[in-house]
Amino acid sequence: MSDDPKLRANRAPNGGKGRPKGAKNKLTQCAKEAFEHAFDAIGGAAALAEWAASNQTEFYKLFARLIPNEQRLGGSDGEAVRIEVGFVSGS
Repeated sequence: MSDDPKLRANRAPNGGKGRPKGAKNKLTQCAKEAFEHAFDAIGGAAALAEWAASNQTEFYKLFARLIPNEQRLGGSDGEAVRIEVGFVSGS
């Protein structure tokens, strides 16, 4: 873009800078909030646990997608960290 003062005067002060680094996309944020409200409306974690108990394969497929692809963890002494995932009975 030209540095012509006439053209610069017609631009917004922050024109062309885009969204600041780390700023959330408003549409994505609205969609996440809508899903959170729907999750609560259909029973929340208790309903999810009930569904997961009868659809374990599908649950673990979804759960696996939430885990970051790669994590490098180490204990305080540099040894590997063991992570176990399981269900806790609500009754």
